[in-house]
Amino acid sequence: MPKSPNQKLKLLHLKRILEYYTDADHGITRKEIERQLVQQGIQVDRKTVYEDIHALEEYGLEIDHPEYSNTYRLISRDFELAEIKLMIDSIQASKFLSEKTTRTLISKLEGLCSHYEAQTLQREVIVANRVKTMNHSIHYNADGIHRAIAANKQVQFRYFDYDIRKSKRYFKKGAFYVVSPWRLIYADDNYYLLAYDEKAEKFKHFRVDKMDAVEETEAERVGKEAFDALDMANYTKYTFSMFGGEVQNVELVFQNRMMGAAMDRFGRDIVPMRVDDNHFRIVVPVAVSQQFFAWVFGLGKAVRIAGPESVKGQMKTALADIAARYEE
Repeated sequence: MPKSPNQKLKLLHLKRILEYYTDADHGITRKEIERQLVQQGIQVDRKTVYEDIHALEEYGLEIDHPEYSNTYRLISRDFELAEIKLMIDSIQASKFLSEKTTRTLISKLEGLCSHYEAQTLQREVIVANRVKTMNHSIHYNADGIHRAIAANKQVQFRYFDYDIRKSKRYFKKGAFYVVSPWRLIYADDNYYLLAYDEKAEKFKHFRVDKMDAVEETEAERVGKEAFDALDMANYTKYTFSMFGGEVQNVELVFQNRMMGAAMDRFGRDIVPMRVDDNHFRIVVPVAVSQQFFAWVFGLGKAVRIAGPESVKGQMKTALADIAARYEE
């Protein structure tokens, strides 16, 4: 009998059958394996199935088949179910991914486990009504930026926000921004591009989900010396919501119960100093901005700015301006 054209793909089909139909709690019989292979137009017999299973084991797959049983289970996988759930949770929580992109990525992740496990994941997935970006091309934007960074090239793009009608409103009347990309940063539930603006001679942040028509240019990047001078390990600790500002060493006094909040914001390497039985203080570099003041305000009586006086003054002015708005 002549061999089927699909015969060369037999091991690949067998591997996929084990991946799809089996896991630690579910097995598949030899007869069912044979039936599945026949449906793919592949000739099989009992001996060759045993040999093929052994070949996959030699390749490195961990396949469980008890001595007096014709049932097989694939035990080892690239990702454990708990790891896949963790990735799905992260994707669901990411505001910078659109609902469409979220569902596509989750569907691909489900392909990494058996269909039994995929069913349990589908029951746990909740995407609708989450706060998500409306820009479906963000992953392509990020990929284009990564490629430009690797090639040491500048990028151009149009930058937008939304108007009252939820339509895109382009900055600079739709003209292209041309900047040198240096780093992509995930902060405050958004994805940002850290780029050097040669004309302004400074770094700027751009929300990746608010970028359109991202393209690599022929020009090489500039701003390397300025980038090398940045402490990227601590950059997001002192930058609030990626809003820039003059970086100053700010003294903050916290209630003792806020140690966790202080570490969440500024890292575990902070050096707390006792103020009294109920308070501690830290001195940390902060990009002083309205967003920083909003963060302090959000913690209420649990934290206050103790210095320097110039920053305390800015905080008082910001609070006075807010209070004045509610007296109008």
